[in-house]
Amino acid sequence: MKLVLAFQTELSREGGVSEPDPALETRLSELVARGRSAHPELALDEVAFVQQLARCAAAPGAATPLPLEQLERLHIEDLYLACACAAGVAGAAARFEERCGPRLKAVLGASVKSADLRAEIRQRVLDLLLVGTIDTPAKIAGYGGQGPIDSWTAVVAQRQLTTLLRKDETERRAREGAALETALGGGVAPEVAFAKQRYRAEFERAMADALSVLEERDRLVLRLHLVSQISVQDIGKMYGVAQSTASRWLASARDQVQTEVTRLLRQRLGASPDEIASLAGVMASQIDLSISRLLSPGDIRAARGDS
Repeated sequence: MKLVLAFQTELSREGGVSEPDPALETRLSELVARGRSAHPELALDEVAFVQQLARCAAAPGAATPLPLEQLERLHIEDLYLACACAAGVAGAAARFEERCGPRLKAVLGASVKSADLRAEIRQRVLDLLLVGTIDTPAKIAGYGGQGPIDSWTAVVAQRQLTTLLRKDETERRAREGAALETALGGGVAPEVAFAKQRYRAEFERAMADALSVLEERDRLVLRLHLVSQISVQDIGKMYGVAQSTASRWLASARDQVQTEVTRLLRQRLGASPDEIASLAGVMASQIDLSISRLLSPGDIRAARGDS
């Protein structure tokens, strides 16, 4: 009666009470056997799995626990895998990636064009699902077996992707405001502020043009670091290079943008050397803010006036 005791104790802890069933031990054993048959390589303790079944039966918000018949209709094999992942069973994470990887790839492939950015987001999603954070437990513990685990994973991935994009957009707008305030801000000579105001639109256009001619890798490295706040060390890991190499890529991309913007301003503006020097100084101090704003999807085209 070990499984019955584990099930009823956990159910009671969750605020539920099971109906008497003389066959409960046998039926619980059959559910354990289903999970083990699907994943014989995962040494999950049967009591831990039965406790997870009890938590699923407790059905938060429901007046009464789910009857065993409904538990038996859950995706038991996937629930067993999720429980093994939550328990840290050896090999469970790899089996999870094998089971859910194709669906996760499809979700990210439909929304993210860059292979490197897909890889970065994919790792974030896996960490969210299987590892968690100091403040948030791994989300895999919340899988209840109501649907296939790969479909559930796809929903989590889509939400995470939406959160990341929204965060990028929020940061973009904050940086845009900061860049504008600094570019037009006080504490500078009136004639310099006038030059900033007068040539602001051309400066923005030159910045967008400079970014548009960067190599794809350089543009992505800038976006990962300045918009998504990925560290240089992690960018190096994504590309399989040393941190020093990734740092050189980042510095080179910044220098290319600054050099090209200066060239374009000199070419396009009938400004005095002092005004160009002033604008170049603004650019040097605000380059990261301007790049962050312009590297959001579609902003380069919009700033350049493309249709």
